[in-house]
Amino acid sequence: MPLLQALVRCSITALFLSLCLQLVTGQDDDYDNRKPLIVQMSPIQRAKADEVSEIRCNVSTQLRECMPIKFYILTSTKADCSPFNEYEACICPGDNPRNFYWNIRCKSSINVACVADATEDANVCDPYISVKVLNDRRSYKIREFVVIS
Repeated sequence: MPLLQALVRCSITALFLSLCLQLVTGQDDDYDNRKPLIVQMSPIQRAKADEVSEIRCNVSTQLRECMPIKFYILTSTKADCSPFNEYEACICPGDNPRNFYWNIRCKSSINVACVADATEDANVCDPYISVKVLNDRRSYKIREFVVIS
């Protein structure tokens, strides 16, 4: 009987320790596959020279915490963009992708990139608790803006 009691105690202790260690060191199986930032860009309509066109980009996350971001566009050459060409936002899980819009006017065809950077400004996500991203702090999508004659 004492042998059986010792075996049960050891089994329970081993089970308890393995559960505790799993909680401390274990992560989701898909944790490494989650993307902190996912940037999408709508197709850009062709435009005539000096004609204003709208660019729409959106950003979302697969993380389980909110994350402060800075969102902006870059162009391959100088372009005439709307004055507020940089945004700050809080991206949270389960939310719909956040849309951002810019008006752009060019004389010739250029490449346009929508860029999302994870920031460490916790005030952007107030009152939510935000996460600091260690990997993949930047995500972008590039499309060509074609100007026709």
